[in-house]
Amino acid sequence: MMVFVTVLSFNSCADSNANQDQQLTSKESKVTVKDFGKTVPVGIDQENGKFRIALMLNAQPFEIKDTKENEAYISMIKQAVKNETPLHVFTKANTNEIAKVEKATEEDVRYFKSVLTKEVKADAATSKLASVIPDLATLNSLFTQIKNQACGTSTASSPCITFRYPVDGCYARAHKMRQILNNAGYECEKQFVYGNLRASTGTCCVSWVYHVAILVSFKNASGVVEKRIIDPSLISTGPVTDVAWRSACTNSTCGSTSVSSFANTAGNVYYRNPAGSLLYDNNYVNTNCTLTAFSSLSGCSAPVPSTAHCGF
Repeated sequence: MMVFVTVLSFNSCADSNANQDQQLTSKESKVTVKDFGKTVPVGIDQENGKFRIALMLNAQPFEIKDTKENEAYISMIKQAVKNETPLHVFTKANTNEIAKVEKATEEDVRYFKSVLTKEVKADAATSKLASVIPDLATLNSLFTQIKNQACGTSTASSPCITFRYPVDGCYARAHKMRQILNNAGYECEKQFVYGNLRASTGTCCVSWVYHVAILVSFKNASGVVEKRIIDPSLISTGPVTDVAWRSACTNSTCGSTSVSSFANTAGNVYYRNPAGSLLYDNNYVNTNCTLTAFSSLSGCSAPVPSTAHCGF
């Protein structure tokens, strides 16, 4: 049985006690839980006595144990997946394990439906930008400009791009890279890849339920238009083909891995779930907030800090 879960976390309807610790009592012990936020599940994947959960925007997988104690929670998640409706999710402190879920309010449902859409929205602000980079030299120059915005470098402006923290935030990194291209006069696409993804930084491994990066078009020496992925968090040497990029997303030295699907979108799409629903961040508020939240992090440490405060 293979179904993916993705969840949208938002704070417009957040409770006043959000993010406060709570105590769950089980037959074995008391467990401290964190309020992760109100979310929209879109899939669930059962494996080895647990369900692997993805949280919308979050690339890092979450999980819930397949136990009798969790049966009601798992059923609620499955129903939310079917209806693409939100739930309120709580995780065990300092882990990515879901401790409980609660039914969201009608106000939460309305808010979710207002921000997530299947509609491809035109971007009038960038309609006059060039869709093709004129040559390889310009492409490489743009790659260097993007890489120089990495956190930890003296050349980065604020917010810096969190290439050194590949665990999560790919959606914000990609959107910030797109903004740099736009400022230079060029538009791009994005490519989203989904599955049981594993990648190596060279020193540690990360696990994802999806990954995204910008996809640019350029003219080669013969004048033929080709496409390349720019993703310094994964490949820091330069632009690569999308085939090479997806291969890097499925590094078998990090464990069992596979791609279930991939899709190209317009550059202004902030997030796309596996079912094709889209999320936009045209004013870069969530982008900049997320990058700021992750700016001091590096390596493969988990769990990812909450970005529920970033909102939309």
